[in-house]
Amino acid sequence: MSDAKIIVEQARRIIESGALGRSRSYVRLLEYLVESSERGARPKEVEIAADVFEKGREFDPNQDAFVRVYVHNLRQKLEKYYAAQPPGEGMRLSIPKGEYRLTVIPMAAAAQAPHVGSSLRRWGIGIGIGVAVLLALNLTVLFLLRGGSTGSGDAQVLAQSPLWAELLNDDLPILAVVGDYFIFAELDDFGRVNRLVREFDVNSSGDLDALFMSDPDLLARYMDLDLTYLPQGSAAALSDVLRVVHSADKSVQISTMTELRVADLKTHHIVYVGYISALGTLSDFVFASSGLRVGASFDELQNVRTGEYFLSGAGIPGTTNYADYGLLSSFPGPDGNQFLIVAGTRDSGLMHAAHAISTREDVESLEAALAAESVADSAVAFEALYRVTGFDRMNLDAMLVYNSRLDYRSIWGAELSAAQD
Repeated sequence: MSDAKIIVEQARRIIESGALGRSRSYVRLLEYLVESSERGARPKEVEIAADVFEKGREFDPNQDAFVRVYVHNLRQKLEKYYAAQPPGEGMRLSIPKGEYRLTVIPMAAAAQAPHVGSSLRRWGIGIGIGVAVLLALNLTVLFLLRGGSTGSGDAQVLAQSPLWAELLNDDLPILAVVGDYFIFAELDDFGRVNRLVREFDVNSSGDLDALFMSDPDLLARYMDLDLTYLPQGSAAALSDVLRVVHSADKSVQISTMTELRVADLKTHHIVYVGYISALGTLSDFVFASSGLRVGASFDELQNVRTGEYFLSGAGIPGTTNYADYGLLSSFPGPDGNQFLIVAGTRDSGLMHAAHAISTREDVESLEAALAAESVADSAVAFEALYRVTGFDRMNLDAMLVYNSRLDYRSIWGAELSAAQD
């Protein structure tokens, strides 16, 4: 097969795989480079800006690195796509550095080139990746050892409680969403990975691409490694929650917050487990009708009515016993589904929130507290905040410091009202 035909076939597979993401910009760019290859042309920046991005012939590449940023990102997307493919002897697409054309190179030759993973190991970052793998294994092991293999006892009783029934007593699948954090690499002067970076304003590859667009000079400083990390307490918290879900023999899928699709918010019951700061897309919905709001930091909540602050001490250096906070929130979704939020400011609060919704005594206590509030609406819509005494990521003691019913119809507006009527 000729190089031109290989380029066409490989590009088709890449586009159909979804490896270029949801943006049509990268699809258009790749298709344009394929067409240029078929013509034997080597397009210039100005031509790409005009033909792909409709920038106009007045585009000045000396003043705007727009095209260089997109080509750089496309090159990275191709690398990620082939890194996920099984090793073979075939050919793959490549965009030579400093050029705007497609070439084909043997898969074997690409496999021999230095990879990001080897750079990470040289700089000691492979340890962090190993921790992430161990955490994923721990999620499974903890679930099996702590009751996931049984469907009897308290878990089955809890499955019938009003706080769980909306999630478990139908055929709608459950999507368990674990709050994770997007991280990327900072490079040294030699282009090697120096450290991993977490920025609250950069929560996805798309956000990092947007950062590059706004400041192209950062292309030489940062690199997308397609990595995220989970807080340590997420494993224990998810295990407690899944123990109850498993008792109802429901279909369950697990996703991270960075992989959550907006469409899933209608087609699944959503169970979120993670830090409040990792709520991402869900944050606006959780606090839309809440009597709480996030304070100056994600370690801080405030009672909107009384002004009382709830500040976690988990991140303060030198503290032993500290106050942490766990949040439970549940409300109907936009299409007859249900949301359950199990969150915390840090590990101790998160683990207690999971314990409180998966332990018979705590659930009965919360039901009694909510029953004291006179409401005409029978829908499950509430929030509860626990102050937790923490020690070295453990939750030693806890008390309910705030609870309230939610005006859930204000969360989704007219869309939810129509679905419920």
